[in-house]
Amino acid sequence: MRVLLLTNQVPFSSTSGYPIVVYNTIKGLLAQGAEVAVFSLNPQTYHIDIRTIDDPLLKQITLATASINTNLSTWNLLINMFKGRAANVSRFYKSASVAKLKNFLKHHKFDIIQLEGLFVMPYLSVIRQYSKAKIIYRAHNLEHQVGELLASTERSPLRRLYRQMAAKRLYKFEIANMNKPDAILTLNESDKSHLQFLGCTVHIHSFPVAIDLENYHPDFSQMEFPSIFHIGSMDFAPNVDSLNWFINTVWKDLQALNIGLTLHLAARDMPPDFLDDDEYNIKLYHNVGDARQFMNSKAIMIVPLRSVSGMRVRIIEAMAMKKCIISTSLGADGIRYQHGKNILIADTADEFYKYILKCTTDRKFCETIGENARKLVEREYDISSTSHRLMAFYKKLAVNNAELF
Repeated sequence: MRVLLLTNQVPFSSTSGYPIVVYNTIKGLLAQGAEVAVFSLNPQTYHIDIRTIDDPLLKQITLATASINTNLSTWNLLINMFKGRAANVSRFYKSASVAKLKNFLKHHKFDIIQLEGLFVMPYLSVIRQYSKAKIIYRAHNLEHQVGELLASTERSPLRRLYRQMAAKRLYKFEIANMNKPDAILTLNESDKSHLQFLGCTVHIHSFPVAIDLENYHPDFSQMEFPSIFHIGSMDFAPNVDSLNWFINTVWKDLQALNIGLTLHLAARDMPPDFLDDDEYNIKLYHNVGDARQFMNSKAIMIVPLRSVSGMRVRIIEAMAMKKCIISTSLGADGIRYQHGKNILIADTADEFYKYILKCTTDRKFCETIGENARKLVEREYDISSTSHRLMAFYKKLAVNNAELF
């Protein structure tokens, strides 16, 4: 089975969920005997010099990259506005990268080509022209929902108007393109159902995030207790919104108790004006290096997400590290959890407040939740079993055997 993954950034980075998902997909497919190639856009914002990548996985795949500038000038914004384009998508589509992809497809044949996210969807027509492979679109998020959140949290009336327009165009783009691939993969059942509600008629299946458990070695002896943490990219609007809500409605009340709790926030692209260090006993980590080591050193993870789709890779990673997690039901969407056994679900400020106090005063309870979380990941989200099912899906699609779906 020859598989090409088309990505909007080079997936050899563990700084956010997207590259982690793609990287683990590559690893799992190789273990299943697939020949894997990756064609990655390499935006200036997250540019990676592939010559500096020291990863044995790189030697097992064919990797091609196309450097692009995704920044939009005022002139380009105006052009997109008047032409009705979804600017967030069109900025990833460049003539130079199209030419590189065409040349790559002329020299390589594939059975499956998987578009990793909406931002590489514009390349689908090029793929149809130069390849006979079956095309799969993997929806990492429903991007119009992210756009709607950006608009709702924007304070400037003019910017809010622009973001509302951008969200509508993302919605129209998703609707217009969702039936063009041969199949769609989502990270959870909710996104699958939503796309079907919007009119998706192609094969659509939900495949959750998978991780390689051999890379996750929890050690309670290195854990600071009690300690509360959050880890996630702060250039992702839902994370900023959720943390602002948590700090203002939960954390400030906890601080009023004066019980010495510290909130540890780890993120890349932390807005410079987000918080002052040590404000409200909040410690900021702008670059933690090894996320697993950071998780291992802390006890209780909070995930106060209140909007957006997809599946939270960091929750699965934290579960593998035996962390006690307190999350909204939306944050844990797509995970086959049991509230009170392997995670704690809190959808209100009062519930977050209650569970944080419970966990910080009962270490045994906290560790039991973490132990059960690890067992859940071992049972449901190990890379080997998920990759086996994904390969089976590819083979069915490749032979056009619709009755097997």
